[in-house]
Amino acid sequence: MDFSHIEERLSAYKPDPEFRDDAVGLQCCQLAFSALKNGDYGVGAILLDPDGAPLIFSQNAVFSDGFCSSGHAEMKLMDLYEASYRSKYEPDELKLVVSLEPCPMCLSRLILSGIGIIKYMVDDAVGGMVNRIDHMPPAWRNLASLQSFYRAHISSDLKLLAKDIAQARMPELRAKLMNERVGQHEFEVVFDNR
Repeated sequence: MDFSHIEERLSAYKPDPEFRDDAVGLQCCQLAFSALKNGDYGVGAILLDPDGAPLIFSQNAVFSDGFCSSGHAEMKLMDLYEASYRSKYEPDELKLVVSLEPCPMCLSRLILSGIGIIKYMVDDAVGGMVNRIDHMPPAWRNLASLQSFYRAHISSDLKLLAKDIAQARMPELRAKLMNERVGQHEFEVVFDNR
């Protein structure tokens, strides 16, 4: 698959200082694009320390090293944080920026982790859970109330780039995921381009 048009836009993009999350958002897009080229979902995530400096970088790796259901960028990032940084930084002091709205699994993990601020660059209308957080069970909503979840403050150009990276292989990857579950049976993949 040819992603040269996305790669050109990514290479040419310069962070806009008018948007406080643009620089880290560009790094998330670079990670997401790397995942996409590896045959994974185009999602990248960065954990920032209390001063806003990048602490951990992660990208989706659901398919590239053999199927790994927990290979989501946020899940891998949290594994690294809990293994190497939990004793150094309290979770509520940290910020996470991710290129795509977290799915139910990742949102649940982030809620349990206690990361103070979670920012996402692009809504995921068919797979994201942050915009549906009010539909979680009461205990989960109570935990989530101790955190802040919102859209990253990025330019519209960077938002469009993140969206294009996330959607570049989405139908193919969702079909691949379904095949992991049901084998080679035919089925319809639900995909919404909003």
